[in-house]
Amino acid sequence: MADKRVNNDLVIDFETMGQNESNCAVVDCSTLFFEWGRFTSNNPYTFEELLSKSRRFKLNVRHQVEDYKYVVEDETIKFWQTTDADTKARIAPLKTDLSVPQFCNQFIEMLSTTKKVDYWWSRSNNFDPPIIWRLMRQAGKYHDFNQYIMFHRLRDIRTFIDAKFDFNTVNGFVPVSDENYWSTTFKPHNSQHDTAADVMRLQTITRIENDMEQPAR
Repeated sequence: MADKRVNNDLVIDFETMGQNESNCAVVDCSTLFFEWGRFTSNNPYTFEELLSKSRRFKLNVRHQVEDYKYVVEDETIKFWQTTDADTKARIAPLKTDLSVPQFCNQFIEMLSTTKKVDYWWSRSNNFDPPIIWRLMRQAGKYHDFNQYIMFHRLRDIRTFIDAKFDFNTVNGFVPVSDENYWSTTFKPHNSQHDTAADVMRLQTITRIENDMEQPAR
């Protein structure tokens, strides 16, 4: 039976300058709204469509360090140095980088101008959600944020995928039938690609459960 859910859900992903969610400086945050009803429709999401719908907020790392004493870890710097040129370019400072209050205000404005969020998702709820809660508290916006997406509506993509496969699969599986397309298109450590990829994974699982083919790309 086709999935009849019409949820308007949100997935978020941060790229950071550290692995400690309580004090790491933030490079960016990408967000992506999606509707479960599309998963089993005759017009399922494609990876390119999801990328076009994603929104990226780029933050000012220097100001976070100076204003809030957030941390840039040496090991994380070394990691970013091992990535390709495109990835390095995405984390480079820009004049348009947002302060923490600017980011929080823009994020809440985005929430206020879209449909009510039924559930919000992240890949590992012990990292991304604590970061956004920390930033919202820092900017005095936690109450406003909590009006739109409540803590009890938070869901974990990694756990969802593992549970569907009895904890016996590669969590970052290729969610399209054209694996060559995926290997040449998907960019790891790119928050927009990561959010789109996980929505594709949710869609693939849902379509398999409904005996439907997955999109080629």
